[in-house]
Amino acid sequence: MDGFLFMTSLTFSLAGLIFFHLLTRHRERTQMIEKGADASLFQAEPRKRNYFFVMLLGILFICLSLGVGFGFLLENVLIDSDWINNGGHPGPYFFSIFMMLGAGFIVGFFFNKKMINKE
Repeated sequence: MDGFLFMTSLTFSLAGLIFFHLLTRHRERTQMIEKGADASLFQAEPRKRNYFFVMLLGILFICLSLGVGFGFLLENVLIDSDWINNGGHPGPYFFSIFMMLGAGFIVGFFFNKKMINKE
């Protein structure tokens, strides 16, 4: 019951703060227009979208999954060549994941450089 009261009060508090912010902003804009300010002052100019962060995340997730796959293959190769006795060693996974994430950051850097030179 205490959790319900806490969540209810938190929800109403956040809703009240948002309502107060919007109401105050509306009143301020109305007063500025009444005093002669231009209404186009409140319109934001469209921004050019930059998808670099999304592309970087995509590259890093692809490299992360490749690192897990290469770690699995590396562990099997090490078991077959008797370098390690049995499975369950995290070393090959850590090595391959960090190696692939490093390669992903390098690819992301060159991709960003290419995007900047394109503009």
